[in-house]
Amino acid sequence: MAKKTRSLSSLPPEVADVVSRLGDHIRIARKRRDMTLEELASRMFVTRKTLSRLENGDPGVSLAVVSSVLWVLGFEKDIPGIANPEKDKVGIYRDR
Repeated sequence: MAKKTRSLSSLPPEVADVVSRLGDHIRIARKRRDMTLEELASRMFVTRKTLSRLENGDPGVSLAVVSSVLWVLGFEKDIPGIANPEKDKVGIYRDR
């Protein structure tokens, strides 16, 4: 079970929803590839339980596990776009 931390319990509802939807998207991608939880977890070098937690939207799953599943499923090209400084309108505005 994921350890309970203040950051997890105070996660904004919008963020919790995004994490949950990411889990749903991963589950759909796995099923479309006709992979079982065991098969995908094995390719990621994690336990079935860890992958299940990810698919169920557990925000305590590590970034390494999320990155691994995205790589195994072929979505690794989407990772660099996350928090891309070139798309940070507020940061660019404040920098000027």
